[in-house]
Amino acid sequence: MKKKAVNVVVNDFARKNMWDNSYRPEQIFVRDYISQKYPDVKIKLEHTVSNLTLDGKPYRKCILDIAILDKKIAIRLNGGYHHVSSRQQTKDEFQKDSLEEAGWIVLDFDSYKMPNLFKSKYNDKTLKLVTDEIEKMIGDVFG
Repeated sequence: MKKKAVNVVVNDFARKNMWDNSYRPEQIFVRDYISQKYPDVKIKLEHTVSNLTLDGKPYRKCILDIAILDKKIAIRLNGGYHHVSSRQQTKDEFQKDSLEEAGWIVLDFDSYKMPNLFKSKYNDKTLKLVTDEIEKMIGDVFG
C-alpha cells in the first residue's frame, strides 16, 4: 500500500465547521488523517459489528468509532468516562476480547494517553502533537 505524506493540510480540519456534524471531532480528525496518509484504505465511522462471541458464547453487537474494514482494524476512541466507571471498563474489556476473537485488530485511543486528540479545539500548536499521538498509536498496523 502506498503511503502518502501527510502535510499540514490537516490544518484545514481545524478550520472546518466540524461541530455541525453528527460525529465527534476526534472521530473526524482521525478519519481524515488516516484517509490522507493511507488513501487506499476504506474507512467507516460508527460501524456495527454483530454476531460476536466471547469464549464461544454469543456476545452483544458493538459499534466501532472507526473501522478499517479491509484490514479488520477497529479504532475505539475512549473519552474520560471510560476510565471512571468500572462497569464501562469491564464492558470495554469484554468488547475488545470479542472483537479480537473475531479477528479484529483493536486500537484504543484513550483520552488520558492522547490528551491533544481529545481537546475540543485544534490549532497550529496542537495539530503536530495530535498527529504524533495518532502515529504512535497506529504504528505499523497499516503496513
